[in-house]
Amino acid sequence: MAADDSEAFKQFFHQLYPRFYRLAFYYVKSDVLSEELVSDVFMKLWNNRKNLPEITRLDFYFFQSVKNQAFTYLKKEAKVSVIDNDTLKSSRIEYNQPENILIASELADKIEASISQLPDKCEMIFRLVREEGMSYKAVAELLDIAPKTVENQMHIALKKLKVTLDEYQHAHVEFSSVSIWLLLLLLHAGI
Repeated sequence: MAADDSEAFKQFFHQLYPRFYRLAFYYVKSDVLSEELVSDVFMKLWNNRKNLPEITRLDFYFFQSVKNQAFTYLKKEAKVSVIDNDTLKSSRIEYNQPENILIASELADKIEASISQLPDKCEMIFRLVREEGMSYKAVAELLDIAPKTVENQMHIALKKLKVTLDEYQHAHVEFSSVSIWLLLLLLHAGI
């Protein structure tokens, strides 16, 4: 497509249009609007085809483009208020003590790093289910895979995240034990 091959673009369009349409429909719940949003994404893709070789993860790029197009429409129509992810994350956890804020931030960074290290398809499935709130069935339909595959990929992702959390908790508990031991030692020494 980057080399102006319209036939490659047609094949790409026919292969991925149903998935993009289902994703758009998931957000806007309108056949006509979904078609329009997906057509806009493909039009932008064709107009910016020279930049395609720079994109390393095409699947995420295109899904994100459709999602962004849907959110832009919804925001413009005032049907949904879009909340910035950082604002959403910070509003979920409110701590009074700076140490707890640091711990929560560090843990969130470790979790995000762990999710980013998942295999591409596993990461995409995890994000669609956990971040977008889609059901296993909806993700399976969107990606044109079996619901059991979605379930298996979620199991893999959650298992990896559990390992990350266990490692973090173990390191944090060791730090806390050392800190308490040092504090007791200082108190006993009268410092």
